[in-house]
Amino acid sequence: MTDAAAAEPTKTERPEELQAPAYEIFIGLLAVISLFNLAISVLPVQETMKGIAKIVDIPLTFIFLLDFTSRLLRSHPKRVYFIEQRGWLDLLGSLPAGFRLFRIFRLVRVTRLLGEYGARNILRSFIKDRADNALLVVLFMVIVVLEFGSILVVYFEQQDPAANIKTGGDAVWWAFVSITTVGYGDQYPITMGGRTMAVLVLATGVGLFGVLSGYLANFFLAPAKEDPDTVTAPEPSSPDAAPTEAPASAGERAELLRLVEGLEADLNALRTRLASDPTG
Repeated sequence: MTDAAAAEPTKTERPEELQAPAYEIFIGLLAVISLFNLAISVLPVQETMKGIAKIVDIPLTFIFLLDFTSRLLRSHPKRVYFIEQRGWLDLLGSLPAGFRLFRIFRLVRVTRLLGEYGARNILRSFIKDRADNALLVVLFMVIVVLEFGSILVVYFEQQDPAANIKTGGDAVWWAFVSITTVGYGDQYPITMGGRTMAVLVLATGVGLFGVLSGYLANFFLAPAKEDPDTVTAPEPSSPDAAPTEAPASAGERAELLRLVEGLEADLNALRTRLASDPTG
């Protein structure tokens, strides 16, 4: 091994359990939100907040089930993930109700795997796959705005008897149609605090769906990347083929002209000599 090769830093290998770092972070953050919702469901808080937490937990449960299924299908053999990598804890954490507490093991695993992979490698992965990462960021932000926008707007609206956003279901429905910028108008805030939240939710929704539209446009309209395995290599030249000469430069052409002129002068002198020689 040369000194230059020894001086090069060794690249950290990705752990076998680790999928794309951005995806693992996405799953870990969803686990945090799910545990937050679990805490809301057992703490002495308003029923409207508990209703919002239960509604938001429905898509989270669906995402965790998809994550478990994907990891199980990727594992060969299946027992490696299910037993050795404790995939059975993921299965339990993917179930609703009291099983949500097992989702803490997802957060622990994500933290461990990302720590093993290293911050520099995670940053490099973010930069390389920034388009796909943008989609995960949008999905996560939609869930965050949906939940906390609903909680805050119902907190302000329930203080006014004339408000039409009174339940957790009303708040989630209003937040969803506001994020998508549809705005049916059947539910709307009337208090100053609620309208302030509406401005924030609407502005965030426009930005998020703008990013989502840009991602989809790039995904469907961008030219396909060239597969390096299908690139045809140039055929090697045959050893019997005549070598291709490079074109002469201006200096070489001038030298050739001088040689031709010299040959013509010598030829004319020889003709003159032959013509004047009487013995010729």
